[in-house]
Amino acid sequence: MVGRQKRSERTVERLVTAAADQFARHGYVRATLADISSRAGVTKGALFFHFASKDELAVAVQERGRELMERSVARMGPAEGSYLQAVVDLTFVLQRLLREDVFVRASVRIAREHKDAGLAEGSADSADSRGYSRPAATGVDELDFYRVWLELLWDLMGEARRSGELGRTVADASARTLVTAVVAGVEALTWLGAQRAESEAWLTDLWSLLLPALRPERPGRRPVRTTAPVLPAVRGGSS
Repeated sequence: MVGRQKRSERTVERLVTAAADQFARHGYVRATLADISSRAGVTKGALFFHFASKDELAVAVQERGRELMERSVARMGPAEGSYLQAVVDLTFVLQRLLREDVFVRASVRIAREHKDAGLAEGSADSADSRGYSRPAATGVDELDFYRVWLELLWDLMGEARRSGELGRTVADASARTLVTAVVAGVEALTWLGAQRAESEAWLTDLWSLLLPALRPERPGRRPVRTTAPVLPAVRGGSS
């Protein structure tokens, strides 16, 4: 019985990993159950024994992506005594997860396709406390990527405001716009296939341009680092 359970768990693991790979490469719509089962090295019968549909596989993939994202940003507070430093560091964390973890990358692509489908149908999405929403056009739970990441970044920007890091002339809405643009750029670089060095150089250059507008220089104030922080190895699924 124990041996059978372990074999079942290994099969599920192979299927979810294969599904993430196919969703990340081809998107939710174009990925097929035949390709997923072939990639996992199991029969379609074995796939349907564990997952009734492609939708269920997508939910399992997104759960993995969400768990990894939550672990990566757990207890995110002021880095090196600065909330703005935490914002900068988190954008580097995001670009690394998108580049190196297939579950996060697949989750983002699933969410993007379902969001576009929902907008095409003119539906309004409602998100729950986990950041999940269910577009009327698809009926499939999606991880609201922007809600999860942007709300965290916006909260950190709010702390930067309260701690006096943001310049007095910087409107809160303007600060949010800048952060949103950075996140959108990180995602775009991922789909363009930018390598690690290129992505990190892009973020460094961008923050070097943006930070002077957000945070006025003061004598004795420690500058915000614009290079990538030292990050632990990603413990999820590599591409």
